[in-house]
Amino acid sequence: MRRQFNSAILADSGSATQPGLAVPLLAALSIPPIPGNGLADLLTNRVFLVGFWSWFSAQFLKIFTKRFKKGVWDLGAMLESGGMPSSHSSLCAGITTAIAIQQGLGSPLFAACLCFSVIVMYDAMGVRRHAGKQAEVLNKVIDELLDDDHPMGEVKLKEVLGHTPRQVVCGGLLGLAVGLFFPAC
Repeated sequence: MRRQFNSAILADSGSATQPGLAVPLLAALSIPPIPGNGLADLLTNRVFLVGFWSWFSAQFLKIFTKRFKKGVWDLGAMLESGGMPSSHSSLCAGITTAIAIQQGLGSPLFAACLCFSVIVMYDAMGVRRHAGKQAEVLNKVIDELLDDDHPMGEVKLKEVLGHTPRQVVCGGLLGLAVGLFFPAC
């Protein structure tokens, strides 16, 4: 029925000045239907659920690790990047574990997940961590060189961007545990 309606519109839409202009326009506006049952499929997708709960668990645990380290309860820690455990590592390890269980260690999808997980974890310990260290140095330079009334004197760069190797390993182990023990859907 939908295709017949689109065909009828396309047949009548040509004009003497711009014949067939509606064809590419309607083709661009035509959104194909998503196969399956939509949101119900996502909420029963074990790989998605393992990834979500791995990430959420890591973010939630940051409240307690911040309490242990700083001595204050801070619910905002759940929304911060960096810290213990690494939620990036947890998410990647959880998804990779779920794919390994569902598809097998020999599947191309597992190989792709494993490669991306290693890249994300390496990046968290390397590039992002060093960017945080650079922010720390820049904040000290700004404090020493600029007066408080200078517009840049109040700017503080975020210093906790990346993770220590221990934070990455703990996040990875958390994701592995969630992936192994999450119930089948």
